[in-house]
Amino acid sequence: KEAEIKHKDFCVDEFNTNQLQTENKEREKQDLIAKIEDLEMTIKALTEAIDNLKAEIAEMQVQLKRAGEDRESQNKDFQMTVSDQRETQKLLKAALNFLKDFYEKKASFMQKQEPAGPPPPAGFETYKNN
Repeated sequence: KEAEIKHKDFCVDEFNTNQLQTENKEREKQDLIAKIEDLEMTIKALTEAIDNLKAEIAEMQVQLKRAGEDRESQNKDFQMTVSDQRETQKLLKAALNFLKDFYEKKASFMQKQEPAGPPPPAGFETYKNN
């Protein structure tokens, strides 16, 4: 009978120990599951952030390419404007030279008129305060 009681006590102790270990492992399992879920959420958030940043990089590269094309276009327009202005300056200089020649010739054909009457008297001096 004593052996049965010892055996029963041993079984009860082992059963309690086993149950305690099971509860501890179950708690540890729940903690690890929660940690895994948290890490999965972090991975998901970081993956979305990476995708968004990649999309932004692609958009910025497109904008950079467009800006380069716009600069090229604006530079061509500027070069055309400068070229037109230089041509305009040449034309205006040619017109100015033509008009200068024309009016110089016309001035040489004009009669020059002498002042009427005698020349003014030469006896005046500068005014001085006494």
